[in-house]
Amino acid sequence: WGWYDQSLRSATNGGGYNDLRLRFPLAYRDSMQNAANKTDLPLQWLFAITRQESAFMSDARSAVGALGLMQLMPATAKQVAHGERMQIDNNQLLQPAINIRLGSIYLRDLARRYNGNRILATAAYNAGPGRISRILREQSHAINADVWIELLPYRETREYVQSVLAFSVIYSQRLGKPAPLLNNSERE
Repeated sequence: WGWYDQSLRSATNGGGYNDLRLRFPLAYRDSMQNAANKTDLPLQWLFAITRQESAFMSDARSAVGALGLMQLMPATAKQVAHGERMQIDNNQLLQPAINIRLGSIYLRDLARRYNGNRILATAAYNAGPGRISRILREQSHAINADVWIELLPYRETREYVQSVLAFSVIYSQRLGKPAPLLNNSERE
């Protein structure tokens, strides 16, 4: 029935921690696969971001105004849509295919900004690229990725990055394409 968020909650509340099919659904797979193909992003990363953002609840609305599956702020979504020669309104951000398309393009742009580093792009997706760029400018030397994540001054972002990375590994297994937690280029 597409009640992915409810299956997540039910599996967790009911002690079904090992039922990865329920806890990590391959929701909206066609739209996710299309977005991964068009943006050249790892499919497991898109699933992990979306699961963390909304638990696949297509009509999700955050307290700060983010909308839809990938929890896009309307201004950000409109900026991305403009670059794609699209005009959108807030109601369209609640449509899965549109939200996934715009969210994946935004994530791709962040990944490009941070030279393909998923840790930095994931942190920027949550905290905003300005904040993450400032942290990097203030950093005096290269730091191991795990230490960098632990030193993030924003608790929510720290936990967000940790979850997304873990979820990416689980989704890579669910998709039959096992992948490491970090790429070689992401270790520092």
